[in-house]
Amino acid sequence: MSECTQLSERIPVVALGQSGWTSEEAAHLRACASCRQEWDLVRRANHLGQALLPALDSRKTAKAVLQRLEHSRTQHYRRRAWSIAALGAAAALVAVIWSGKEVGPRSAIPVQPVAARLEIPLPELDSLQPAELDSVLQTMDQTAVDSWTLDEPQSVLDYWEG
Repeated sequence: MSECTQLSERIPVVALGQSGWTSEEAAHLRACASCRQEWDLVRRANHLGQALLPALDSRKTAKAVLQRLEHSRTQHYRRRAWSIAALGAAAALVAVIWSGKEVGPRSAIPVQPVAARLEIPLPELDSLQPAELDSVLQTMDQTAVDSWTLDEPQSVLDYWEG
């Protein structure tokens, strides 16, 4: 290894004050212009910003950094909440569009009783005479019929079958 290369490797250590020059290194530094320029550059770079250190308040700086981080975090949560709300609204809109149901005023719905339109084929009743059908209708409990919904056709059939 040449003397210049060796000196280049030691310059940062000496500039930080962790070591000192030997007499041979100091003699080479005085004689070699390239090594002297490198030493001046590293030494000047090492002292950059030292004039700012007394004016720098580390507590204020730390407090400002923490405040910015907290502000950034709350902004992130707000953005996420709005994104979720927007996705929910979009999903609801898509569900309404895909359902194919027309959303209109309630007055457009016909006011016929459900039983008048309800036709459930009951082959068991086909063989009955009109008098027998009349007695079946009279024995039906009106409160049970009122409580049925269109979602429960099996319970209607079960009731009528006995």
